Amino acid sequence: MKFSVKEEDIIVKQNCETDPRYGCEPENRKISDYISYGIINIDKVKGPTSHQISFWVKQMLDLTKVGHGGTLDPHVTGLLTMLPQNSTKVERILTSVNKEYVGIINFSKPVEKKKVERLFEYFTGEIYQKPPLEAAVSRKIRSREVYFIKFLEIDEDKMNVLFRVGCEAGTYVRVLCTDIGLMLGMNAVMADLRRIRSGIFDENSCVYLQDLKDAIEIWKETGDEKFLRKIIHPVEEVCDGVKKIWVKDSAVNAVCYGADLNIPGIVRFEKGIKVNDDIAIMSLKNELVAIGKSLRTSEEINDIDKGEVVDIERVIMERDVYPRVWSTKPSVQ
Repeated sequence: MKFSVKEEDIIVKQNCETDPRYGCEPENRKISDYISYGIINIDKVKGPTSHQISFWVKQMLDLTKVGHGGTLDPHVTGLLTMLPQNSTKVERILTSVNKEYVGIINFSKPVEKKKVERLFEYFTGEIYQKPPLEAAVSRKIRSREVYFIKFLEIDEDKMNVLFRVGCEAGTYVRVLCTDIGLMLGMNAVMADLRRIRSGIFDENSCVYLQDLKDAIEIWKETGDEKFLRKIIHPVEEVCDGVKKIWVKDSAVNAVCYGADLNIPGIVRFEKGIKVNDDIAIMSLKNELVAIGKSLRTSEEINDIDKGEVVDIERVIMERDVYPRVWSTKPSVQ
């Protein structure tokens, strides 16, 4: 599996080979594991809630749990990422990534294009919002980052403006539309909204629920996995953009059993790691082992020979996929 990391952005700590008897490249997992460690991007239609879609996907795949990477309101359409079984462990990574939407603001009075464009510029950058009443979070004012708002089109007869916005996770676009109207001295409502990007995933990776159902039925009736494998993305794709540290085979199972990741277990790592960065711990076959927070910078990792490197938050890989190599206390030496 390939990531967008360039070779020149990787520092080799030690030369080490991986044993082909243990683990496998993410795309070569057997189909049951491929599903459990998968990502499914559903093109959500208006009507159902995100939780309803999660429930339907769980039923289709006969799983015990399916999460999602960021709620969409019932009337909002677009990209909704499903997290089957073991993939639910990366939910924090997915829910915290930047989002992008296309929407329509309906104004109560005629508006001029130039005034709207100026207000879009005004609301670009750090903004302050109070979550709406229906939000399942504390209604305290909080700051969020709006990276851009682009004016796309205006329908003067209907007093509608089509726009595109890129924003930090947790930004309420509905509230943003209302606030823009208030600045113009009129009422404004979000008439329509579609999510077109969530982190590295865009709407081109989406399928409808019916597509997923058809692929599952083909697999169950004929044994043909290719349609299902085309729809499901390996969970490792979530980490494209997250700083990575690759560890030797002998370190993998120790981490899965809760051991700290220390310098001797590291084979290579990305440049530019800062303290408290999100870190993906990877096997040499590019399997996602765990995620955590960096305790050291890339420069420190390169310069020292011992010490803890990552505060592990969630172990993704199941235990004993790789051999156990310690006798008493888990170690990644």
